[in-house]
Amino acid sequence: MRIGIYGSSFDPITYSHLFTAATVAHRRRLDKVIFVPCSSKRHDKKLQTEDVHRLHMLKLALAGSTHKTNQYGEPLFEISTVEMDALPGETYTYDTMMHMKRKYPNDELFFIMGSDLLEGLSNWGNAEKLVAGFNFIVMSREGYPTADLIAEDALLRNHDEHFLIMSKGINMGISSTYIRDEIRKGGDPSFLLPDACLQYIYEKGIYKEPYV
Repeated sequence: MRIGIYGSSFDPITYSHLFTAATVAHRRRLDKVIFVPCSSKRHDKKLQTEDVHRLHMLKLALAGSTHKTNQYGEPLFEISTVEMDALPGETYTYDTMMHMKRKYPNDELFFIMGSDLLEGLSNWGNAEKLVAGFNFIVMSREGYPTADLIAEDALLRNHDEHFLIMSKGINMGISSTYIRDEIRKGGDPSFLLPDACLQYIYEKGIYKEPYV
């Protein structure tokens, strides 16, 4: 199979995340997209709510996509808690990809990312092993010229065959930050994320105040 690994904070998951996953799966002929919510144990991400809430919202969002199946009749989308379950220091993307490689030894793996992450990719944990050992599907984002960012970085340009560049063909302009700000300021983020997720946010009082 061809499997996409989609790591993000999903804080909260948005329709942009779902659209990205569906678009990549269709255009790159992926048989599965695995959503991997990052762990609160990571020091390079400032999360805005607890792991349990982010994971539950992700489950609610994907419950509405059960009609999406692959060529084998299996669900196209699934969730892995490998990063949330990992020990501190073992939550790097390289660790995640090695876990997936052990789990799917005969399949093609692709890490799905936005071009905005290319600028710091060389500083990720075990970056050289990650870039040399795995393939990436990079979604172009406004203000982050994908080809230029790869060319400007010695590590990336010397493994540029590992980077498949894509454009969604549409700028949705939906971010988790925007949704959180709307909720915090009394706005209405309806239609930016699944209704079930928004209802859960209101029920649990998530994002009303900055998370410490």
